[in-house]
Amino acid sequence: MGEEASASSPVNLRRPEMTDVDIKDVLKRHANKLMTVPGVVGVAEGRTHGKQCISIFVIDSKAESLKLLPNNIEGYSVNIEESGEFRALDS
Repeated sequence: MGEEASASSPVNLRRPEMTDVDIKDVLKRHANKLMTVPGVVGVAEGRTHGKQCISIFVIDSKAESLKLLPNNIEGYSVNIEESGEFRALDS
């Protein structure tokens, strides 16, 4: 899909404050790029302090590679959530 982000190239998803943009559209535009950061296992809509945010699920919240993630994407704050690895359930 794309190249993984390296320790020297942070994920650049910042734009001017644009919280009037639908969060679903923001996620569609940026999910693939966010998923290239080592240790990121998922992205989703979230809520923090009563406001919509971008939740980024990671294996280890102390991983060095997470410094590549932005604090804000198109006006939505980013919330890092340690989830460990995701695994499919047996059916």
